[in-house]
Amino acid sequence: MIVQEFTPVKKYELRGVPVWVKREDLCCPKPGPSFSKVRGVLAHIQKRPEQTIGVLDTRHSKAGWGVSYVCQKLGRKVINFWPRYKADPKTGLPRKPQRMAKKLGAQMVALKAGRSAILYHEARKQLAELEPDSYLMPNALKLAESVQENAKEVRRTILPTGFRTVVISISSGTIAAGVLRGLKLSDHYDYVAVLHMGYSRSKKSVQKYVEDASGFAWEQKGLGLACGLDAKVELVDENYSYSDTARKGVKCPFPCNPYYDLKAWRWLDRNIKKVPGPVVFWNIGA
Repeated sequence: MIVQEFTPVKKYELRGVPVWVKREDLCCPKPGPSFSKVRGVLAHIQKRPEQTIGVLDTRHSKAGWGVSYVCQKLGRKVINFWPRYKADPKTGLPRKPQRMAKKLGAQMVALKAGRSAILYHEARKQLAELEPDSYLMPNALKLAESVQENAKEVRRTILPTGFRTVVISISSGTIAAGVLRGLKLSDHYDYVAVLHMGYSRSKKSVQKYVEDASGFAWEQKGLGLACGLDAKVELVDENYSYSDTARKGVKCPFPCNPYYDLKAWRWLDRNIKKVPGPVVFWNIGA
């Protein structure tokens, strides 16, 4: 089994209020990462004919780790392009995701850290030179298959009856789009979807991407966004920068990525008395 076909929903408490947590951090058996985009990565790579797969990693993403894990299981070669920062040691791999990718057999290629679009262009150029018959995964793993596979996982999941709020940490918004689509297809209505942004950027661009990926348009209604899901959507931006970990002040009773999930959990800890319950927290792993 490369990915779990079902991850559990476990009950926890925040300030005495029950919260049902979808443990998507358990998506992959070890040595795979706690990263629910692996569902889409697997479905995407299985469709590709190329035997060599390239991936652009980031400072703290588990993208390269996830792609390397899937490719090891499928017998494909991986070339992992990763950013080396000025503060990094001149030799070795300074971060766990890159070390795990190498452990899983990836060929590691360091690039001078810079803007994502520029790095992606450089990775594409170098990959073509290293392996002409190869394929570079889309930047940030924005995969239609991730939307589809996460929607399927929602439909497999038994959620608390009459839940009123679902909280999801987002980066690109791919996983959130899949969750929202799955909830619609499962006939869940009349709830608030809180999409907590792991780092600050244009809300309009996030909205457009999630709209396009999920297939449901939003429109401004009152203080929130109503969408074709018959739900209210709230985008929360707490002005984190991309490299920030969650601010101090909250402990989490389950594995929670400090760059994404923990930020959303911290927000929920401070707002649990305000959001309508029952509450579902979608722990994406990131």
